[in-house]
Amino acid sequence: MGFWGLLNRKKRKKVDNLVSGNAIENAISIQGVPNHVAGVLAEYQYLSQKFGRRGVDWEVGGQTLLQIGRRRYDKMDIIVSDGTHEVVIFDIREFFGKR
Repeated sequence: MGFWGLLNRKKRKKVDNLVSGNAIENAISIQGVPNHVAGVLAEYQYLSQKFGRRGVDWEVGGQTLLQIGRRRYDKMDIIVSDGTHEVVIFDIREFFGKR
């Protein structure tokens, strides 16, 4: 399964118009990964697809695990090379804690 097959998005959109994931209501859902490590890799692949090369075009400014009810989310604070800050929230319930 390809990278886009791992991301369950409400609507299929072009890369330039990706689901933002900037709030719990539109969190990027990572599905179809076998374990936590693969899930984290999918998160970083998504971020690279959206923002460019890590370490050049963007950096992680912070990361927070959120729990709302039974759902778990990974909140990533991104610092883009132009100095702007972005938030991307991933729904990680499918892989959180899987080995």
